Amino acid sequence: MATIDQLEAAGFDLTTASGEQIAVLQSLSDEELQVLVSIKTRMEEAADVEGHAYASGGWCW
Repeated sequence: MATIDQLEAAGFDLTTASGEQIAVLQSLSDEELQVLVSIKTRMEEAADVEGHAYASGGWCW
């Protein structure tokens, strides 16, 4: 569950994530987790990028 806590602390909204998506996120290695957080941080720092949530349950920033 630490992975989920870390993603939520980094600003990921996982309230709409399916059980299967949560299972995949929980299986991420520390390196994979850091890549996701790094991408999100860099995208948020870009002036013309804002967050979007897809109805299919995917996330993009």
